Formats: sequence, structure tokens, C-alpha cells
Amino acid sequence: MHALVFRPSDRRLEEVMNRDVKSVSVDADQEEVARQFERYHYLGLPVLDGEGRLVGVVRAAQALRVAQAEATEDMQLMVGLSGEERVLTPWQKSVGRRLPWLYVNLATCFLAAAVVEFFESTIAQWTALAVFLPVVAGQGGNAGMQTLTVIVRDMALGELSPEDGRRALLKELMLGLVNGLATGVVVGLVGWWWKSDFTLGAVIAGAMVLNQMAAAMSGVLIPFGLKTLKIDPALASSIFVTTVTDVAGFFFFLGLGAWILSGVR
Repeated sequence: MHALVFRPSDRRLEEVMNRDVKSVSVDADQEEVARQFERYHYLGLPVLDGEGRLVGVVRAAQALRVAQAEATEDMQLMVGLSGEERVLTPWQKSVGRRLPWLYVNLATCFLAAAVVEFFESTIAQWTALAVFLPVVAGQGGNAGMQTLTVIVRDMALGELSPEDGRRALLKELMLGLVNGLATGVVVGLVGWWWKSDFTLGAVIAGAMVLNQMAAAMSGVLIPFGLKTLKIDPALASSIFVTTVTDVAGFFFFLGLGAWILSGVR
């Protein structure tokens, strides 16, 4: 419209018209249509049939509603909820949609419990380790969810292809190393000051670094793996990531503690 209105009066319409018209197909996925609007910022896009004939138009307001609905669904799926659930959904339906994923999460929790049970004698000899177990696992879980949120979002928006996986993994591993060192030093100093035990502080710091690296790796590999298996990465990624960070955090922390007990202490 701008080119049409402000064209010199001696120029013909064919000289100012845009021949490279962006369009969508009648069988295009609604998420892809929404991404087209985000990319080009148009008020509307023509809809063409298989022979390139105009059959309708999609307006930006319609695409916005689709994008909001898809974002809501992805947010719910990441925590094991049905994308169709709303605040006023009857509780009977909500139970049926939530409980299966709670059972899945419960099963994964037993893996973490098994790791703790394996090091039961270590905890009995060095009870201070039990105090910091939630810190190591919790920090790893938070870091893993940060990575997972970025990866799943970019996948949903079509901004991350399988070829980008290696670059994303290297970047997140570097972040995990830096964040692990930064938080590990702080927690290690707190452990040293709190329990007056430098060795305990060193064990905590080492476990924090290793678990942050595990969180970064799982936050990238799990959603890519689920997508390869043609499973929605938003559906179950969070459960598997928190399982990895819990199990890895307990294993690294208690494993380092057991190694110290066997040789140094």
C-alpha cells in the first residue's frame, strides 16, 4: 500500500507491484502459519490451493490466537498436563489427565532413592552429606529446566533444526561449566563455613560442577532425542531432565564423598 500510494504519477502499477508474494498453502500446519506471521509481520497472508489459486486469507489476529493456544499447550505439556485443561475444567477430568504423569514421575523418583540407598553407609559415616543433598539436586534441576525451556521454545518456533544440536550442546555445556564453577564455589564456601570442614566444601563444589554439566547435556539431548522418536519434546522432557539431575546429583555428590572417605578422611 505504501508503494502504491507514494509512487510517482508517471509509474505504472506493474512497476511497483510486489511479485514475490508470501503465501501459505491450504494444507499448511497452523503453527507454521503462525511462524510466517512472526517472520514477516504482515497483517494478512493469502491462502493458495495446490494449483496456486487464491482461495482465502489468514489474518494476523487469527494467527495470534493460534500462537497463544499452541504456547499454552506447550507450557502445560512440559509439566505433564493436558494441553486442553483449563482452570475451570472439572476436577474429575483433571485427575485423569494429571495422575498418569504423576505416576511416571513417581517411578523416576525411585531411581534417585535407589542411588541414595546405594550410598547409605557413606551417609552414615559422614552425616553432613545429607544436609546438602537437596542443594546439589535442586540446583541441577533448575539449570536443566533453564536449558530445556530455551531448547523446546526454539524447537516450537522452528528456530532450531537437528543440525543445530551440536552447537546448542557445546554452548550449554560451556554454560554448565561456568555456572557450576560459580555456584559450586559459593556453596562450597558455605559448606566449609557451616560445618568447619574444607573437604566437605570441596566435595560439594565438585558435585555442583558435574551436575550442572549433566543438567546442560540432558536439557539438550532429551528433547532432541524425543523429537527423533517423533514424540513431542514438550510432552515429557521435564520429567526426564529432573530425573537425570536428581540421579546424577546424588551420584556425583555421594560418590565423591565415598571416594574421600575411602582414601583421604
